[in-house]
This record gives sequence, C-alpha cells and structure tokens, in this order.
Amino acid sequence: MVRRDEPARSRPRSPRVIGAPVTAALAIAVLGCGGGGHSNPTDAGGSDGAIDAPPPPPWWQPKVSEVKNWDIQLSGTIDVSMPRLMYDLDLWALVPAQTMIDYGDGAPVTVPAGALAGKIAELHARTPKTMVICHVETGALEANRPDAKKFPAGVTGDPVPGLAMGRFLDVSATGRAKWASVMFKRFDLAKQIGCDGVEPAHNDVASYISGLSISSEDSYSWYAEVAKQGHMRELSTGMKDGDLLGGQLDASDDKFDWLMLERCGEFQTCDAVMPFLTLHKAVFAIDYNRDVDGNVQGSTIVCQNQRTPGIADGIFKDVALTSGTWTSCSP
Repeated sequence: MVRRDEPARSRPRSPRVIGAPVTAALAIAVLGCGGGGHSNPTDAGGSDGAIDAPPPPPWWQPKVSEVKNWDIQLSGTIDVSMPRLMYDLDLWALVPAQTMIDYGDGAPVTVPAGALAGKIAELHARTPKTMVICHVETGALEANRPDAKKFPAGVTGDPVPGLAMGRFLDVSATGRAKWASVMFKRFDLAKQIGCDGVEPAHNDVASYISGLSISSEDSYSWYAEVAKQGHMRELSTGMKDGDLLGGQLDASDDKFDWLMLERCGEFQTCDAVMPFLTLHKAVFAIDYNRDVDGNVQGSTIVCQNQRTPGIADGIFKDVALTSGTWTSCSP
C-alpha cells in the first residue's frame, strides 16, 4: 500500500465467515497490557472512590512512555524482524487465510490471504508480546480493496493526495448512513484475525480540500462513532490526526485510547497533544525525513519539538512509511 504524502491542507507553514458484529461475549481474548492498576481499598486513606472505581476495559490502553519502541510500516517490503513492542500494519495484508465477510445481503466478499499472513501469530508469540495495531482507512475509500464494491455510488469526493486509488468518504451524518455498516465489517475482520487494535485513518475529512461539504461537527461525530465501534469489539482504538480541527483533541481525549499525530515536530504544533498527555495516554507522534514541500529534513529539530510538550513515544520515519527509516525521538 502506498502511504499518503502530506495532503493539501490549510495547515500553518513553519473460509472462515465474518458475520454479525463481534460482541463482548464473543471476544477472542482479554488484553491486559494497559489501563493501569487500581488503588488498593485496604491502603491507609483508601476512599470509597477507590473501592467503587470501575475495572479497566479489556483492551489495550498504552500509557505515556510505555511503548517507545514501536514502528509503523505501510508500504514497500515490510520487515517486522526488529523486537518492537508495537507494530502498526495494514489490515488487509495481515489476513491469515482466505476469509469470507458476510454482509447479510446474499453477496459475501472473499478476502484473500494477505502478504503478511501469519505475522500476527508470530508477533504475539514473542516475549514480551508485540502488540499488533491494524491500519484501517475509515475516512477514505481505496478502490483496490476487497470490499470496495460494497460501498454505494456517490459517497466519495476528491482523490486523497498520496493514497493510491483513494477518495475521501462523505462522513456527514447523511452520507455515512449509506456505508458505515460496510465500514465496520472491517473492524469485525480486525477482531477476527487477532488485531489488538485499530488505527483508523483520514477521519478528519473536514480539514482537507475534499470536494465534499463536511463540517467540523461532521468529523467530530464520525471520530466519536469510530471510537465507539472499535470499543464495542474490544479493540484498542487510536485517534489519527485531527489537530487541524479546532477543539477536536480536547473533545476526543476521553474517547480514544491513544493518539497518533503526524508532522507536529515539523510545524511546531506538538503542544496540541496536551489533552491526551494530561490523561497519561500515549501519543505516537511521527515526523518525516522530508517536509511538506518535499525538502530533506533531519530528525534533530523535529524530535526536539516532539519532546518539548512531553511526547515520549515519537519516531522519525520516511514519508512512504517503509522499513527503511526509523529513529526514536524519545529522550
């Protein structure tokens, strides 16, 4: 999959069958890698609040500095040989065997085994276990995906810069009502094949020149729905970007388990992540070896800009997100 380059935004320059949605009762496993512990009610000074605190959710909730050694690879030759604590990889590439998705309309879709078939099991077998986050396009539609024909005509806008065969989806309430049920079959697939979580991309359609009439409120509500649907399937669900939509990070910090943000070191906007850091949620920041204009840039300044507000889980990558470039920005 060809990863998008930075889009034209108003950014400041400086045969298994997947049928009905997965429910908690059908959850494959309980992931106990995050969420933290509870106060011991027997401790001196223990309060009713500690005793009555709800248990943590059964999905991964990484904390600040917990996953410094992570990587994202979405194009080129994928290499997961390094002992990372987390890999973010393409959902469709990870499908372990030919799988059928049932949409209840008598016309199921057959998904072939992916190029990374078997990798989830391999990564989970490591000690410590490597968490596998599955990249899913939820705000854009790529015409070459197995389920593309299930999306009705008239629900896409302009091409997404840098995303091969991708067009923005109409995420307005009226528009997404026509295709959301198809989209969330992808989350069912992610759960079925063993993804620990999902990285839903391009939900911030309102911050692009998309050819669609999408308001910030449309993007806000779509972000919230994506988080809800991920958690219904007990998938760790991250928020991708959204920093260009005023107030979006503040409105979403309690809905998502972590944040992934691009180019904040380049544009010196990393302080926007404070709502997540305040809740001690991991922020997976990514800056690139080429700036938005295509000029070569080094890691020193952008990584320093990441660290200034307290981001402890940032990395420096190539724009194509291959295995070829990786530098940790952690202190």
